[in-house]
Amino acid sequence: MAKRKTPEKETGAQTGDTALVTKIDVTDDLLRRLERDIRRNVFKVLTPYTLAQAYNIRISTARKALRIAAQKGLLTLYSGGRTPVYIKAQPESTQKKK
Repeated sequence: MAKRKTPEKETGAQTGDTALVTKIDVTDDLLRRLERDIRRNVFKVLTPYTLAQAYNIRISTARKALRIAAQKGLLTLYSGGRTPVYIKAQPESTQKKK
């Protein structure tokens, strides 16, 4: 009969010696970098994937950053859905008035 392996005790996480941060939130530094690059026209269109690749962040964090930038008026949602596509927001003077 094969011996059954007993699970080894995990150290650190259970004892509280080390804590892993699993939730990464959008930082002010990331938003400043994004705003600077939008104003410099670095990106033609932005998707969570392109932002994640450019800034080396997770796609979920990129989604949050894009939503925040759209709420601030820096970006406009061009196409929603599973993969949202954002474009640079047009200045107020060039938009058509209703």
